[in-house]
Amino acid sequence: MKKIIAVALSIAAVPALLIAQTVTVDCPEDRCQVAPYFAGTGGFVGTSAGVGGQADVRFFLICGSVTISATAVPDRDGVVRQALSEGNGLYCRPETRGRIEIDNLEPGGWYWINDDRNSAVSAFIPKEAMGNEQVEPTDPGGIVLDSERGGLGTYVKHEPTGRVGIIPHVVAARAIRGCEGALGEESATNCHLGSPEGWRVSASASSVARPSGSEANRNAIVTLYGENFITTRTLSARAEVAFDSSVQAVSLRQDGGEPTGEGEPGVLKWLVTVGADDSRCLPANNHPDRGKAQEITFSVEAMDGAIPALGDDGLKTTFMVKCPDASAAIAGAELVPENPFPVEE
Repeated sequence: MKKIIAVALSIAAVPALLIAQTVTVDCPEDRCQVAPYFAGTGGFVGTSAGVGGQADVRFFLICGSVTISATAVPDRDGVVRQALSEGNGLYCRPETRGRIEIDNLEPGGWYWINDDRNSAVSAFIPKEAMGNEQVEPTDPGGIVLDSERGGLGTYVKHEPTGRVGIIPHVVAARAIRGCEGALGEESATNCHLGSPEGWRVSASASSVARPSGSEANRNAIVTLYGENFITTRTLSARAEVAFDSSVQAVSLRQDGGEPTGEGEPGVLKWLVTVGADDSRCLPANNHPDRGKAQEITFSVEAMDGAIPALGDDGLKTTFMVKCPDASAAIAGAELVPENPFPVEE
């Protein structure tokens, strides 16, 4: 069982540190940086990941059965410069070695270990990478290789010259590209498959002004977007629009949608037509709700031909339909003859 000890530090003597506390190692994987091998004395530098770079940086020095926790304070630029020495009690005792875990530090930090003639330097690795494949370094002979049992790195020393180094065991993982294309295609294999949360729909305009009189209908374009998906056949979806009973002249063309064109974003699109509603929108009619926009809800209820599928709740987006400006409404009304069906006298 590891022993957790608190280190009493003098803030006056070591201004970069706060008093250490007795705690268990709590360095969240999604933001923790790790020094894969540490022994003796040394130090580390990095930039605080807090807002404005001014958040304190908590770290854990794990050596054998002893874990020391402390906090470093960044300077005005957010940079942390932390010595690990016998003088401040932050070091690995003789014959012990281990690692450092640092919370709240930006990527790009690094550390060093002091030797009798030189110092060995290495970068931190993300804690979430500790689960990657690990490979121990080759021993060519004539050097000293030292590693903690089951450790993440090896300390290398060439005694005659005093050259030293640190070699992490963790293998860098190649970023996995997102899936795309049809099932069976190369782009749809050995890829990262998304989740239902990767699907979304969006209307091209948050508000559509109605036409007036005989003007042509207006269109709202709703587009389906997806991330990291593959198709198993021609993609199809069933959609519908919903609105209050007071809404007139709004309809969905082709509830199954149509594929987006080359160079267009998204994978499917729908046209929602918006026609005139002169009874509401003509200023002369003095409709009490003329100035109020009406909400249209567009829903994708089901989809077929893609993996992953939609979530159980489907997809929804909304946009507003409003009457045109008064001047536009009057101009549109003037385009309509009093009698559109002329008769002989």
